[in-house]
Amino acid sequence: MLFLESYLVPAGANVIIDIVHLHQNLDFWPNPEVFDPDRFLPELVQNRHPFAYLPFSAGSRNCIGQRFAMMEMKTVIGTLMHNFNLEPIDHLKDVRCSTDIIIRIGQPIRVKFVPSNRNCATATREYANYVGVKT
Repeated sequence: MLFLESYLVPAGANVIIDIVHLHQNLDFWPNPEVFDPDRFLPELVQNRHPFAYLPFSAGSRNCIGQRFAMMEMKTVIGTLMHNFNLEPIDHLKDVRCSTDIIIRIGQPIRVKFVPSNRNCATATREYANYVGVKT
């Protein structure tokens, strides 16, 4: 037997965590429908419950590819954002998600890649300004 708050979970019962609800829980995520990458800045993450965001599950049996996936994602996105500006083609309000084992969008979100005129020095200055370092 296990007690979760006021609920009694019988031995042998299956417990399923609703990741969609967790990732939209207003107790952890103000305006969860708004795209806000800044919500993952270190100073905002440090006081958040460690299991409030579970893109790769958690615990001893979480995704074995998590570190590789995160490093690959950062490398690809960093390279793309250095070389291109993205412009939406579709209206994001029309995006619909479906829930299966993972969350999927119903149809692709189309964007246009516009070549950037930034060079390395410009990108470095932009990043320094973003993180608050004077150049």
